[in-house]
Amino acid sequence: MAIEMTIAGKEVFMQKFFSKQDRDSALEALQGKDSVLFVDTPSTEHLHATIVALQEQGTGVFLRDHHGIETPKNDREQQIKTAAEAVKGLLGNNAVISTREEHPACSSLVETGEFSHVDLIIADPDPDGLLGSMKALGVIYPQLDSDAAVLDGPRSEQTPKSLSETAMLLVKGMATLPPYNPKNPSIAENAKAELFSAFVETVQGYAEAKEWLESKVEAYEAGVQNAKVLLETVTKPIVICNYVDTIGAGRYDLQTLSLGMENGAKITVIRKDVGPIAAATGVQYSLAVVREHQQDINLQDLLPEGFESSVESGIISNTSFLLHVSEAVWEDSVLPALKAMLPSPGDILPEAALRNLEEFNK
Repeated sequence: MAIEMTIAGKEVFMQKFFSKQDRDSALEALQGKDSVLFVDTPSTEHLHATIVALQEQGTGVFLRDHHGIETPKNDREQQIKTAAEAVKGLLGNNAVISTREEHPACSSLVETGEFSHVDLIIADPDPDGLLGSMKALGVIYPQLDSDAAVLDGPRSEQTPKSLSETAMLLVKGMATLPPYNPKNPSIAENAKAELFSAFVETVQGYAEAKEWLESKVEAYEAGVQNAKVLLETVTKPIVICNYVDTIGAGRYDLQTLSLGMENGAKITVIRKDVGPIAAATGVQYSLAVVREHQQDINLQDLLPEGFESSVESGIISNTSFLLHVSEAVWEDSVLPALKAMLPSPGDILPEAALRNLEEFNK
């Protein structure tokens, strides 16, 4: 997904770097530009190749990111660390690559208006990338950094207790976005660009933009009610997991569903027909580790050694606590690895979990 918008008169291009196509689209957007800031952009071989090409044409490149890994625990994390070191080797002091532990939000890696001089910003197409871009260009509000940290974490924690009223408008708006359709990607891309632009204008004090965001609340509330219905269908096929199948369920609020699913689980699993992998294959499994267990469980350990994070591979994973996979990867790799995490036969399991487990393992 690529999103184009304007913040404080500067072009902002939002996309990931998982493929050669991503590299080519970024280079096209940067034609004729003298300088660029990459923010909230994880290091990959394709990002590295993009920077090499930009330096060859004389473009000034800056990077601020928090996906660094100090001590890799698996091959995937080693790949990220290697790519980050290569990027820092190209950019020197122009690159700051921290970790999520040190900087939960990328906005904390930039000063207000620090990059107002660049011609274009390329950011991850999510709220953290958006807020990081805003702050870099001088568009801020008091809770921006704390909001960005929450918005870049589990959906279950994105509540009015942890976010500002302004950020909650963005959360509710995100819940109303149309699903991504690879046959007609512009629908989802344009809707997200419109939402992000309205959020920026709301922060800048435009009343019409705020009213437009508030108009999304009714659709959001309907999604909340649908999520509550889905919560009644949650099962525990494996004692550490809460699982729900949302295929064909219609629009639901993911934050409400995620929060409700955390009860009594270490890992939540949602089978769904929306998301980048679902758009390509029809089905996507989205896993998340409940916060209190994120130091104990690394979802990337459930994947094949040396896995590639891309829609084509059926695996999307940039953090240890979130994972999206295709049905094939779920059945062949993730599910067997989850079963291997089950307690020993001597452990006492809740009766309901035992019944679900017996049914699940038939």
